[in-house]
Amino acid sequence: MHAMTASVLQMIRRAKSPLSKVEIAEELGVSLSAISVHVERLLKENLIEMSRIGVSSGGRKPKEYALNKDFGLIVSIELETTLVHIALTNFNCEVLCLTSSDIEITDGPDIVLTRIHKHVEQMLLDNDIDKASIKGIGIGIPGPVDFSMGLPISPPIMPGWDQYPIREFWAKYFDCPCYVDNDVNIMALGEHAKGLKFEVNNVIFIKIGSGIGSGIIYDGVLYRGSTGSAGDIGHFDIGSDVVCWCGNKGCLEASAGGKALISKGKERALFNNSGYLLDILNSRGELSIEDIGAGLLQLDSSCVELVRESGALIGKVIASIVNFANPDLIVIGGRIAEFGDIFLAAIRQSVYQRSLPLATRNLIINKSSLGNMAGLIGGAFMTIDQIITQATDNQVDTYL
Repeated sequence: MHAMTASVLQMIRRAKSPLSKVEIAEELGVSLSAISVHVERLLKENLIEMSRIGVSSGGRKPKEYALNKDFGLIVSIELETTLVHIALTNFNCEVLCLTSSDIEITDGPDIVLTRIHKHVEQMLLDNDIDKASIKGIGIGIPGPVDFSMGLPISPPIMPGWDQYPIREFWAKYFDCPCYVDNDVNIMALGEHAKGLKFEVNNVIFIKIGSGIGSGIIYDGVLYRGSTGSAGDIGHFDIGSDVVCWCGNKGCLEASAGGKALISKGKERALFNNSGYLLDILNSRGELSIEDIGAGLLQLDSSCVELVRESGALIGKVIASIVNFANPDLIVIGGRIAEFGDIFLAAIRQSVYQRSLPLATRNLIINKSSLGNMAGLIGGAFMTIDQIITQATDNQVDTYL
């Protein structure tokens, strides 16, 4: 695919409403006749469609074009430590079907990916979908990724996954490209593209679950850093004496992440006389994040205090990021983001208390508008983006 054809497709794809050839030509700064060639090619390839007839500005009413969302399907996979979420989306990143399953990421890549493949095959069978309609596979993993190579790089909570060829695994079963990225990066992409509709250029997406990480949209583009590890805020030093799994003391994740909340909840159940948490601990022998969330809804004092403490610590680190990067928007996502207003209020209070007035003058801190779908939608968006970007003239059949 010509670079200009790809640019026209990206522009149509990202537009809020269908575009005419004149609008595309004006935006890209090229002649109408040149744009017509690329639009006709995209129509021939069935990547776009004539969506409607626009309003006349004096002459013939213009045809307006939109992405053909039914061009093909994307398999989007979001891998967590104990769960995997799988979605099939169309070319507009709309989720058509969805499934989730328990996994143990510590079982290693061969076992985990084989299980995921079986779920994908079953999903296709259940929905009577031809494998040939799958145009790309996107997968987000909870660890650092060399994006250009599609390889996990020393992921700390994924033993056996270091430099495992995930792309090659999927190539055995599907005749389409596969792209791999860090899970928070694809969440940030999903939120920016489909939650915010590209309206905010500088966004930091904070995922708060078992661990804590962030994805950075800078000037409208995902920033991965020189080796793909940008945004790893979970290991910012907050000055505590708690030992993190990484071996250091004082990491944010070790004091404010999901595992830390469960550990603190057990302490309070046993030593602070929290009846609600103690009853759960006695009946099941363990606590979960969901238990603390349920306690929050019941306004259990120990759960409220735990969540506020976590929010305050996370807000302390976000304040440093705000002072340094000066984003327009902080988006809070992940399982603990579902704790709601008490958690979000604690984060906001800490950020505004510790950040400089100029850095927070226009700052907005919100919960993710896509919620738990951000990663799956972002995985599909990333995959389609790469398919378009990497397609060349002599590879149209391979990619598209």
